[in-house]
Amino acid sequence: MSSADQSAKTSDAEARWSPALASRYVMRIARGRDLPVLVVLIGIVGIVSAFHPTYLQRASLINTAQFAAYIGCMSVGTVFLLSMREIDLSVGAVYGLSAIACARLMEGGMNPWLAGLAALGVGCGCGGVNGLITNALKIQSIVVTLGTLSMFSALSLIVSGDNTIVNLPVNSAFFTVLGTNHLGLPMSIWTFIAIAGVGHILYRHTRFGAHVRLVGSNPDAARLLGIPVMRLRLSALVFQSFLCAVIAVITLAYLQSADPTTGVGYELSVIAAAIVGGTALAGGQGSVIGALIGALIISSISTGLVQFGVTPDWSGFATGAIIISAVTMDAVLRRKRLSVGALSDDDRSGMEEPQGGEPSELAGT
Repeated sequence: MSSADQSAKTSDAEARWSPALASRYVMRIARGRDLPVLVVLIGIVGIVSAFHPTYLQRASLINTAQFAAYIGCMSVGTVFLLSMREIDLSVGAVYGLSAIACARLMEGGMNPWLAGLAALGVGCGCGGVNGLITNALKIQSIVVTLGTLSMFSALSLIVSGDNTIVNLPVNSAFFTVLGTNHLGLPMSIWTFIAIAGVGHILYRHTRFGAHVRLVGSNPDAARLLGIPVMRLRLSALVFQSFLCAVIAVITLAYLQSADPTTGVGYELSVIAAAIVGGTALAGGQGSVIGALIGALIISSISTGLVQFGVTPDWSGFATGAIIISAVTMDAVLRRKRLSVGALSDDDRSGMEEPQGGEPSELAGT
């Protein structure tokens, strides 16, 4: 390689990481949809901590982040599905079934690491079932997953014998590595950060993510461009269930037990995190980083209610209210953008004057 080529590559690398480009990237984030969501999160934490300063203690913050990690990992996959105008209601059931399958295999004597891999296979299999049925019947995934939600939940009860599985080899390195803290944080939080980072890159900087957004924006145009919509839908549903299985294995290692009711009701929190984070129900746009912040908002509200002495039963009420508020705000902003775009088109058309005479003269010819 010549010295000119080497210097060119060096200059390209320096340009790529120059402070000017870095500041431009930060400003692009600030102008995006994630900043308002971040402001809401800071506001919630500020309000709760103003009345209850202990909320900012390290143990309390880690507890909030840990619950956010459970729903946040699953909400990353939901961003992809909502962007395609699809919804998976079976996420909580897949999460619970994966944990039960992993625990049952360990209890039967299988190596914990192999059992964990098998659980990931169970999760992918559940997503495959959702995708294949959706494509074969050509119906909305929300209808299919409403049925598989019940089926997978029932399988968790059947496989576990309707009992919590506790007879596990907790002295194994599996539980030491995946179920303990690393650098002061639980493994679930590190997993959440890693999945959010990979998901953001996959959504924004790969052909798969671009195809997902295009299908959600205009399915007919996507088909005309030769994008395999059915295969893309299957991949997105498998990816969603895979993420459910990943966090299920991490949860099992942390709790050192598996309950067949684990994950019940998580689907609402997962969908809420994605919607609050800026993913539109109409499809075509979303934000993985926004979903991360949305999961933190859901978790902060739940733990904040406890700080105020409100029973945890109200957290479901709050989650529903958040979903309605986020969808309403998204609809209002969407109408506003459409009206502004229409006005801009009218202004442009008004500025264009036909050549060859006045409009009245052209009309009379």
